[in-house]
Amino acid sequence: MTTVQRILMTEGPMLSGELAKRLAVKESLKVNTASQRINRASEFNQIKGFFKSNQSLCYLPEHAKDDWILSVLSDFMYENGRKYWYTLNALKLHEGIVSRKYLECYTNYPILPLSGHIPFETVIKSFIDQRILVYNESDLLFSPQFSNLIVNPALHRTIELIKGNILENFHSLARNTGLISYETGELFGEFGKFRWAFKGLSPVRGLKSDGKFGYLLGDVLIGKPFYEKDILFFIDKLRHIQSFRNASRIFPILLIDNLDKEALYKLKSEGIVIGFIKELFGDKYAESLKELIGILNNAAASLKKDPDKYLDLIRELRKYNEGLLNNIRGTLFEFVVGHIHQQKCQSLNMGREIIMNNSRHEMDIEAIYSSKVVIAECKAQKSLVNLEAAETWLTEKIPAFRNWILKQDTLKTKRVEFEYWSTSGFMPDAETLLNDAAQTTERYKISIFGPEKIRDRAKQIGHKKLKESLDNFFLKPQV
Repeated sequence: MTTVQRILMTEGPMLSGELAKRLAVKESLKVNTASQRINRASEFNQIKGFFKSNQSLCYLPEHAKDDWILSVLSDFMYENGRKYWYTLNALKLHEGIVSRKYLECYTNYPILPLSGHIPFETVIKSFIDQRILVYNESDLLFSPQFSNLIVNPALHRTIELIKGNILENFHSLARNTGLISYETGELFGEFGKFRWAFKGLSPVRGLKSDGKFGYLLGDVLIGKPFYEKDILFFIDKLRHIQSFRNASRIFPILLIDNLDKEALYKLKSEGIVIGFIKELFGDKYAESLKELIGILNNAAASLKKDPDKYLDLIRELRKYNEGLLNNIRGTLFEFVVGHIHQQKCQSLNMGREIIMNNSRHEMDIEAIYSSKVVIAECKAQKSLVNLEAAETWLTEKIPAFRNWILKQDTLKTKRVEFEYWSTSGFMPDAETLLNDAAQTTERYKISIFGPEKIRDRAKQIGHKKLKESLDNFFLKPQV
């Protein structure tokens, strides 16, 4: 073991500047000589390009276990590479996964060329090149090689749908109250070469300057408590655009549901309007969102503790927020399938993500019984499941899930079953393919459930509320 390895083993990951000082003392070297040795070294890992004075973060492979290196990297970036820290913080705030359009909002990198600023594309490329992040054409998430954090794709999708619903409702509110000119509201608009979740031209008298209208600019954060560090991206974006010559006057607003006291004071001191969801849209709206997020945060436990809660929430949303309800139909249908399996299985996981061969795969439902394990794919879309979706499930998802199960000591001896549930049914060619696979496959069982089979399974458990939800919301009326 080299001296550098011993230092890192004893004291943990550190920046190359500090490591060079420690190495210089240990081996009676000049600091410059120690720095050169560290730059050329290969016996430990380095993350480069994010820190002041061209430093790197030095660590041993074992430091990457249990996501310790992720926490250390975030702390060092905050102190020595703040402009890059915003990316890590945004990912951490969103449990390791966030869509590109929201990440553009939650960081203070320009999306268009701006003198003196590193553009969003360049920053994200640096994270991807160093295998800290991966991009799947819509979302950015921590790389499996860098972090063992398991994301919840269903929760991620639903939180972003909720945000979209909030932004649409805020658009209506701003337009109807005259905060913005009627046709100017825009979701995920660009202003000052930065991305904003909401942008609108404002005719409010106090925002006019030299005959020009001002702008209403906003972002949205929901789902957990937010602290002072978490709102710095918004403040810094505002400072950037207000530093421009002849900058427009603006009305800044942060839409949020849960804010720490220090963060509240910080926003007020910066002259930023705080749009609490409850105050803007009412108690019922805010409470239904809170309940929904609470259920989603631990779906399986929620089904076990109070299996009717999601059904009651469907009723409430039909009264107060039908637009959101329709948008999250797919997630709620996973609760239906989970509810059906919950009656007899020993344990249940929902929205579980597995990593196989450095790729991520999502299990909608994992139901573990005494003698079998069932993995269910759930679709609640209006269109029929097509041939491409059926082929992907058979040739990509099932092999990944089966290989993962065979590596689990508690599951590998159980019988394996795969189910495909679709509220709208299947295209004829897709149904033929799935039925053929079900009849010819011997290593595991395949079952498909269209509308009628779904109704039959619901009847078998004799749950009145569940049957009503299927008939009134998920499935087409029977002729």
